[in-house]
Amino acid sequence: MKDKVLGGRYELLEEIGEGGMAIVYKAHCKSLDRIVAVKILKEEYSQDQVFVQSFKTEALAAASLSHPNIVNIFDVGQEGNVHYIVMEYIEGQTLQEIIAAEAPLAPDRAAEIAIMICEGIHHAHENGIIHRDIKPHNILITKKGIVKVADFGIAQAINKKTLTFARDLVGTVHYISPEQAKAEPVTPATDIYSLGCVLYEMLTGRPPFNAESPITLAFRHIYDEPVPPVEINPAVGKALSEITLKAMEKLPAHRFSSAEEMRDALIDLDESVSRIRKDRNGATIIMSPIQAGNKKPNTRRKLRPAGLTIIAVAILGLLSGIWWVMGGSIFGKEVQVPDVKGLDMKEATEKLDAVGLKIAVAGHNFSDEVARDLIISQDPPAEQTVKTGREISVILSKGPEMVAVPNVVGLSQGDAEIQIRNSGLLMGSVSQSYDDRYQLGLVISQSPVAGGEAIKGTKVDLMVSKGKAPPKVPMRNLVGLSLEEAKKRLEEDGLIPGKITRQESSTYKKDIVISQDTTSGVLIEQGSTVNLVVSDGIKKTHKTETLEFTLPTKEEQYQVEIRVSDAEGTRQVYKQTHRAGTNVSVTVSYYGSGSAEVRLNSDRFKVFNLE
Repeated sequence: MKDKVLGGRYELLEEIGEGGMAIVYKAHCKSLDRIVAVKILKEEYSQDQVFVQSFKTEALAAASLSHPNIVNIFDVGQEGNVHYIVMEYIEGQTLQEIIAAEAPLAPDRAAEIAIMICEGIHHAHENGIIHRDIKPHNILITKKGIVKVADFGIAQAINKKTLTFARDLVGTVHYISPEQAKAEPVTPATDIYSLGCVLYEMLTGRPPFNAESPITLAFRHIYDEPVPPVEINPAVGKALSEITLKAMEKLPAHRFSSAEEMRDALIDLDESVSRIRKDRNGATIIMSPIQAGNKKPNTRRKLRPAGLTIIAVAILGLLSGIWWVMGGSIFGKEVQVPDVKGLDMKEATEKLDAVGLKIAVAGHNFSDEVARDLIISQDPPAEQTVKTGREISVILSKGPEMVAVPNVVGLSQGDAEIQIRNSGLLMGSVSQSYDDRYQLGLVISQSPVAGGEAIKGTKVDLMVSKGKAPPKVPMRNLVGLSLEEAKKRLEEDGLIPGKITRQESSTYKKDIVISQDTTSGVLIEQGSTVNLVVSDGIKKTHKTETLEFTLPTKEEQYQVEIRVSDAEGTRQVYKQTHRAGTNVSVTVSYYGSGSAEVRLNSDRFKVFNLE
C-alpha cells in the first residue's frame, strides 16, 4: 500500500498505526502540500456495504466538527474497494502510550488532559455527535501538550454493526458505560462515563475494573462500584477523586449534566495549578502555571466596604428571623444513613422512616446475587451523614436475567460460539467425539439444551464432532524391538509414534523398547498416538553371588574355571586346580543379570543363573 496515491492527491508515505478496524498511514496531500493522516478500512469492514454506508454518513457528519481539541476530518473517499478517511496529522503520542510509560500521572496533569477532552467532546455534543468510544487509544497529545480527541463518528458507525465481545473490543470494554453494556440508548452522559474511566486510569495507573473476559468486565461496569482513586493513590486528593467517581455514576442522571460542567468542576478544583486557558479566538492553549501570589485578575466590579457591610447586615437579619420562626429546624437534624441493601421496599421504608429519611426507587436492574424485588444499591451509601428528610435513592433487583438458550447443534464451533455470546450466554467446555452423522467441527450436542431458558451468563458446554470414527487395528507387541523397528511397525498399522521416554534397564540394551502405553492385542483407532519407553542402556548394578558345587571323582584332580556373562560382557573370574571330590565355594561379582559357567578341565560342568 505504501507509495500508493489515493484519490489522485493523497500519497501514502509510511504506515504509522493499526487498530481493530483500520490501518493508518502518514500521507502527503499533493493538492494542499501538507502532511495528513489517512485511515484505511480493513478488508473485513470494506466488504460490508451496510457498514460502509453508515461509516461514510457518520464520518461526513464528524467532518463538520472544527475544534482545537478534536482531530479534524478533511476528507472521506473511496478508490475501488479501498475506503478511507483523511484526517489531521498529529505529531505526538496517544494517551495510552503516556499512561503505559508514566502512570500514575500527576493529578494536575491528569486534570488538565481531562479538561481538554471535555472541551472537545462538549463541542461535539453541542453539534449532536456522541463519540461512544472515549478511551486512551483515541486521545492524541501533541508535542506542545494539546489534547486531540480522535475517531468522532467512526465509533458510532461501528456500534451500528452487530458486534460480539471479540478480541478487538477488549480494550474498549475497560471504558464502556453501563448503558452501552446493557445495549440501551446512549446520550452525551455515555462519553462522560468513559472519560471518567480514562481519568481514573491516569490517576491510578489502572482502569477502574478488570476481568478475565470482556463480558465479565462489562458486568462489572453495570454492577460493581470502583475503588475511589484516592484510596489507590493518596496524591489524588478527595476532591479530584469525587469528580472522577461522579463522572462514573451508574445512572446517567447522576453524572455531570454536560462535559462543560465536568470541565468547570476540574478547573475550579485548583486554579492555581491548572494551566488551561483560552486565547481570544476561543482555542484551548497551555500557559505557565500561575505562581503563588499572582492571582487571576478579577474583572468584576468590586463593592465598596460600606455596601458589603449593608448586605452582610441584611443577610444576617434575614437568617436570624428565619431561625426565630423555624426554631432552627430549617437546617435539619443530621443522621446516619442506615444500610438498606438486601431489604425489600417495606423493610427499607420502615428502617429509613425510623431516622427521618425517605425512599425513592431510581431504577430496576437485573442481579444474579440479589433476589427479585430486593434492594441492590443505595445513594447516599450507608453510614453517610445527611439531613433528616433526605431522599435515599435505591435500585431494585429484577432477579437474574433469563435468556433463551439457542439451538447450536449442527453449527460449526465458531458459529455456535457467536450465537451463544449474542444470546447473553458464555462458552463452557468443549469436548470432542467421533460421530457418523455430523461432519468434522460441527456441534453434536449442547448443555443446557436448546428451547429452554437459562440465567444470563450461564456457560454452555459443547460436544463437537471429530468426524467419522477411523478403522481400528489390533495393537502389536513392540517390547524387545529396536526403536526404529517399532516406529516402522506403528506406521504400517496407521498409528503415530508419540512420546519417547528413555530410562535405564536391567534387561534391555540401548534403543530397545521396554514398554508401550497401549497393551498389545487391544483394538486401537488408526491415527492414534502410541507412547513408548525405550532403554537408555543396561543399568549397571553391582551384585555378588556365591557358587557352591562338588567336583566329581573320575579324575584325580580338576582345573576349575568360572566365566561370568552379564551387562559388562563375558569374562573369566576364577581358575584354580582342586582334587577330585572337593567341595568348591566361589563368590563372583556381576552387573545386572546374567549367568556363570563352570568348566572342569575345559569341559562344561555346570551353569548358574545370576539374577
